[in-house]
Amino acid sequence: MADRRAAVAELGAELRALVEAAVRTEVTAEELRHVAKEARRLTDRLGERQREVTEVASVDDLGGRVRMYNPVIGDGHPVAPPIDFVHDGDEVTGHFTLGAMHEGPPSYSHGGMSALFLDQALGHAAASAGRPGVTTDLTIRYLRPVPLGVPLRIHAVAVETAASRTTVRGVITTAAEPDVTLVESEGRFMTLNRAQLERMFAQLSGGRMPPRTVHD
Repeated sequence: MADRRAAVAELGAELRALVEAAVRTEVTAEELRHVAKEARRLTDRLGERQREVTEVASVDDLGGRVRMYNPVIGDGHPVAPPIDFVHDGDEVTGHFTLGAMHEGPPSYSHGGMSALFLDQALGHAAASAGRPGVTTDLTIRYLRPVPLGVPLRIHAVAVETAASRTTVRGVITTAAEPDVTLVESEGRFMTLNRAQLERMFAQLSGGRMPPRTVHD
């Protein structure tokens, strides 16, 4: 499994480099068509053996929070930064840098990317606090644009619990200025009981039920 995960991560890194090159390239139309033809051949090779969407990836470990194709933390995902969260009690911190593939306004990240990353970070903080769950509410406040090509920092902390709900707050800043908030967020997460988990994931094949959290 370690070898396959390493291979998935290697392919993911090359795909991210390819996507970044593709969205920044100014080569000729002829060259673009040539590359597209090569890409179709590679797609056919990878498509020779694929899992169903109701199957958990063979390289994933839901109990160990290994999600190789998660769009935020997955080393195998072609547009994930990917963010490696460090857990400390009821809070998490991660560092990452965004590229042109994440662009919204010229030279800045798309706002939807910030929402995606914060949703993931807040979910990790809830799980780190022993309250894993699914997002029920997510509020985003955009205070300053998030620059591309600049080392960034994301931080989230669980601040309140009530019954099955956990409230978490998080921010995105630059790594150089962690006290200057670019985007801030507050979310609420509901911890599911076993029956709720079974209903939500009844379609999964192989009986691989998420044992703790569906957010990772």
